[in-house]
Amino acid sequence: MRLLVSSMSAGGRALRVGPSVVAALRGGGWDVEVVVTTAGDDPASMVAPGADAVGALGGDGFLAAVAQGCHDHGAVLVPMPGGRGNDLCRALGVGADPLQRASGLAPLGSDRGAIGGSVRAIDGMWVRGDGAGRRLALGIVSLGLDARANLLANRSVLSNGPLAYAYGAFAALATHRPAPIRARVDGEERDLSGWIASVSNSGRFGGGIALVPGADMCDGVLEVCHVGPIPTRSALAALARVVAGRGAHDPRIRVSSARLVEFLEPQGMTAMADGDVVATVPFTVEAAPGAVRVLV
Repeated sequence: MRLLVSSMSAGGRALRVGPSVVAALRGGGWDVEVVVTTAGDDPASMVAPGADAVGALGGDGFLAAVAQGCHDHGAVLVPMPGGRGNDLCRALGVGADPLQRASGLAPLGSDRGAIGGSVRAIDGMWVRGDGAGRRLALGIVSLGLDARANLLANRSVLSNGPLAYAYGAFAALATHRPAPIRARVDGEERDLSGWIASVSNSGRFGGGIALVPGADMCDGVLEVCHVGPIPTRSALAALARVVAGRGAHDPRIRVSSARLVEFLEPQGMTAMADGDVVATVPFTVEAAPGAVRVLV
C-alpha cells in the first residue's frame, strides 16, 4: 500500500499519529510505502498509476483529493481518519480513531484474499466551475450559513471536530444574513435563497453532524438541502436540532433528490466541500455514481 500522509490536516494530527498507524499496518503484514504531502502538493497526482491500494491519512478534503486520483487510476482508496471532522470515515462506518482503524485493517495484510469482501464502490460529486476543470467531492457541497460555519471552524483553535463546527455554526449566525441564491436543479429553476443551500452525498459534516440523515453514498443520487429566509430565531432553532441530530423531520429543513445542480447566482459566492473551498458561483454539482472503490 502507498500511504499518503497529509502534513496539513488538523494542525499536523496525521503526522503525529502516522508512525503508530504505519507500525500497526506493517505489524499485520502490509508492505507500506509512506509519502508525506505538503501544502504545495496535489494529492490526486500522487496516486501512482497501477497502484492496487492507496491509503490516505488526513482530513476530509485530503481524502477527497486522493479519492479523485484513485478514480483516475482505478485504485482502491483506503481512508484513514487524520483530520478534525473525519466525516467520510464516520459515514463509511470506519470511525474517527486512526489507530483503531489501522488495527482493524492490519489482519488483511496477511490475508489478501479477504480484501475483496471489504471493498465497496461509493458515489461522489463532480464539482465544475468556469475553467477550473472538475473536482471530486464526497461529503456536502455548501453555500450560505453552513459554508460560513465551516470557514470559521477551520480558523478556530478547537481540536475537537463537533465542538469546532458547533462553534462555527453559532458564530456564523451572529453575522450571516440570508443570501439570494438562484439554482437549476435537474433542469428546473429553483430559488434556494435563505440560510442553507447544500448538495449532499454523505449527508454528514462537522465531525458527525447529520445534515441529511437519510443520505446514501451508494444510491446514485444527491440530496439538495434548503433552509429558506426564515427569521433568525427560527434558523437558530433549526440549526440546534441539526446539531443535536433531530433535524430529519423539521419542516424548516427541506430535502429533495437531484442528479445535477447548477448554481447560477450570486456570482462570486464561495462554496465549501469536505472542509475546503471548492468553487465560486457559477458552478455545477453532478452525481458521480460508483466514483471510487473504498476499502472499509
